[in-house]
Amino acid sequence: MAAQGGRHQEKRRNLAAFWLLGLINNSAYVIMLAGANQISAAAVGLVYLAAVGPSLLCKASVPYWFHLVRYRTRMQAVALLMTASYTTVALSSSRGWQLLGVVLASLQSGLGEASCLALTSHYRGRAAITMWSSGTGFAGVFGYAWVLLLHFLAGLSFTATLLLANATCAAWLAVYHLLLEAPEERAAQLWRHDSADWAGAAAASEGSLGGRAAEQQRRRQDGGGSRGGAPQVPLLAEAAGRDAVGEPDSSRAQEGGSEEQQRLLGGDEGASSDPQQAQQAQQSQQQQQQQLELGEGSEEWRPSKAGRMTWRERLQRTVALWPYMVPLFLVYFAEYAMQSGTWTAIGFPVTSEMARHRFYFYANWKYQMGVFLSRSSGMLYQASRTMLWAMPIMQVGWLVFFLLDAVHHWWYNYGLLLPCFMTGLLGGAVYVNAFTLISKEVPPQYREFSLGAASLADSLGVALADVCGILIQGCLFKANGLEGADFAC
Repeated sequence: MAAQGGRHQEKRRNLAAFWLLGLINNSAYVIMLAGANQISAAAVGLVYLAAVGPSLLCKASVPYWFHLVRYRTRMQAVALLMTASYTTVALSSSRGWQLLGVVLASLQSGLGEASCLALTSHYRGRAAITMWSSGTGFAGVFGYAWVLLLHFLAGLSFTATLLLANATCAAWLAVYHLLLEAPEERAAQLWRHDSADWAGAAAASEGSLGGRAAEQQRRRQDGGGSRGGAPQVPLLAEAAGRDAVGEPDSSRAQEGGSEEQQRLLGGDEGASSDPQQAQQAQQSQQQQQQQLELGEGSEEWRPSKAGRMTWRERLQRTVALWPYMVPLFLVYFAEYAMQSGTWTAIGFPVTSEMARHRFYFYANWKYQMGVFLSRSSGMLYQASRTMLWAMPIMQVGWLVFFLLDAVHHWWYNYGLLLPCFMTGLLGGAVYVNAFTLISKEVPPQYREFSLGAASLADSLGVALADVCGILIQGCLFKANGLEGADFAC
């Protein structure tokens, strides 16, 4: 599988690890949603809200503390939350305690997703993100299949089905500690490769610095001098310091380096006139800057620019990710409003509670199949920003269709599973393409931060959709003359 930049390939063990991490991380969340009707049949949206609200709060906070906690500690916390969620829901009989278990699963999912997306920055970005996305997509199929096979077909209780799922917690730790290469071992080498690729244009300009210095020396010898002013030198540090929207970094190290470079290249009257000496000084300065960025000699590698940002700078850089976050928010709002609202009020016939539960289960399973296929396409197709924004608009169109169809019953049979599958395709495509675009367009020193911060958008869309889903379910129940909804429209 081709890696980002096309020159390097990621090891298969790492690609397999990211796929398995995505599968395991989202499995608890999906299994909870697959059993949402058993936890709270009268208000399915309440289960969805409990499954996303804590995740939203977790993702909203990660830009401000992730750099203080090692990946190892985060992964262990994910495993503990996972087993606590399964056990709490399985052994509780009241809806309140079961919802608490769903809350724990939400925290686990949010922490795991933000951590693993940020972790992909230590590997070959596009390949790692695609495998992670594919794994999370298959988690939907796996989670619903787990409930279908063990609970519905094998006849096990929902309690036993959840307790058996605790095996995934041990698998999570085994994959991270035994299969995946330690990120600390990979980070410095990858940083050098990605920095060189991203700043290629600036590096090409750097190659002409010696020639410019030699030209200045020749002018001095010819009597032309250099009193016309310092040349305009494109700096590698300046080019590599630009953020996702093209704003230059203004760190003191770069400013100091810029002044020193111009002085060495003949901008000052007292500068050295030896072009070879100027070039050597230039290379020495850049090596020092690279060591600063790599954090060499520290216990754990981290890009220094992201690690040194203040909370205000972190907020500003998160807001600057809006071209990727808005499509994520919109597509997830539309699809989860369908899941928690419109699909709960469809059945053949709609007056049968069992028929509604059956359609809800199969609709979500078809949706998850679509998500898996589209999330696995990251290495085959890279959407442009225009297409990234077009897909959520199409998703909103499907939401309007299901709202009207649930009331008027224009198309009312199991053929509706096809549009359910289409919504999964759109949602998964927006997810994988948003994060691969971030990996492609954001400078290396901010990539890890940006991938983790942008994961907030989909949870925000899901949270708002789940609130609306409770209202939608109540109104559609009333339109179809049904009883049992917690909210009366």
